[in-house]
Amino acid sequence: MSLLGGALAALRGRRRNVPAEEPSAWEDDRALVGAIIDGSQAAFAQLVETHQRTCAHVIGRMVGDRDQVADLLQETFLAVFRQLHRFRFESSLRTWISRVAYTTALQHLRRRRLEAQWMVAVEVPEELGIGDEGPGPAELSEALQAGRQLGAALERLSAPQRLIVGLHYLEDFDLAEIEQVTGLARGTIKSHLHRARHVLKQELVKHATAGELL
Repeated sequence: MSLLGGALAALRGRRRNVPAEEPSAWEDDRALVGAIIDGSQAAFAQLVETHQRTCAHVIGRMVGDRDQVADLLQETFLAVFRQLHRFRFESSLRTWISRVAYTTALQHLRRRRLEAQWMVAVEVPEELGIGDEGPGPAELSEALQAGRQLGAALERLSAPQRLIVGLHYLEDFDLAEIEQVTGLARGTIKSHLHRARHVLKQELVKHATAGELL
């Protein structure tokens, strides 16, 4: 089986014929990338395993169709495989791979003629009135990490807001990394986060009142 074929088989949950290198053999991303370029199937399988959750989050939030996520994940890691030799560590590896996932999803939206709808939503977050505030970042992060009952509230956010909230609070991307992944201006990202916290405030308050958060 080829290097790429083995890694994509691992992505589909059918890891087979993977060489016996231990994951600990690659102490950092530079060593991992070097091993992949040198032909290590196990190294690429580890890269896929490490980053597929974040890529699935990016793709799922953008395309809104769970049936498409698996196929677009494979497209993403195929692109990563083909472009990895050009990666120069000007950003973190996870940021670069997440950008590939973002671009793959955007290309999918373009094929479905939905790109313009996404771009309008991502560039023009809804305005808030003066004094509108949501929960603080620490409070929101704690609630999201704990998996508390925010599913309905998250669905009230726009797709770009769900993406940015997930990257920031669940995947622990800072604003600079989100800027690199999405290509959005820092102020636009902050506006989306502010709007998202405002929308989630009511859900947090509701569950706190019911004794579910406090």
